[in-house]
Amino acid sequence: MSNINKDTLIDVPMPILTERLFIRPAMAGDGQKAFDAIEETYDDLAQWMPWTKNHSTIENTEAICRESYANFLLRKDMMVFAFDHANKKFIGSSGLHRFNWSTRRFEVGYWIRKSEQGKGYATEIANALTRFAFEALNARAVMIGHADGNEKSKNVIQKLGFEQEGRAKFDHELPNGDFVDGLTYSRTNTQGMPELKIKYGGELWSEMQIY
Repeated sequence: MSNINKDTLIDVPMPILTERLFIRPAMAGDGQKAFDAIEETYDDLAQWMPWTKNHSTIENTEAICRESYANFLLRKDMMVFAFDHANKKFIGSSGLHRFNWSTRRFEVGYWIRKSEQGKGYATEIANALTRFAFEALNARAVMIGHADGNEKSKNVIQKLGFEQEGRAKFDHELPNGDFVDGLTYSRTNTQGMPELKIKYGGELWSEMQIY
């Protein structure tokens, strides 16, 4: 009999609601929505995100969504999708990644589809995930990183008041094969962050069955 992974018993009270967004784990059936958003934003994403090459077909994206949900249930990774309350549109993806349940240090990642950029969604989603990590998951630290030159991501980090931890020389490989420095930033609490009201918990699923 294999050893039991007790991390699966850790409560992660999804979904998360902000005034504009419904944020939940990626699930089976999300492939088409995610693929369409990636295709729309491909030129931007392909500059910085090596994972774009894995989304060459709808089927590949659907498989990734299903694997991501399995990892969420196993508490190995938490990729989430964000949807607009008003029109149910897929806005973008985020998540809590590369974490360790002993140290409770989580990394936030994010991207927003091209047609919804410039509306503050990246900042809102990263703000919500950071607050969620501290409030619901007892995080000790939350970090965000970006490749040197990715000014859009850097702007989000600065708006949220993360402090730079360091710069790793040639740590980040770009999709074109070039290597650039990787910069990391962190917070140990939510003090001084832009105000944002969030709700989270299983009872919210009934409000948002349409998603």
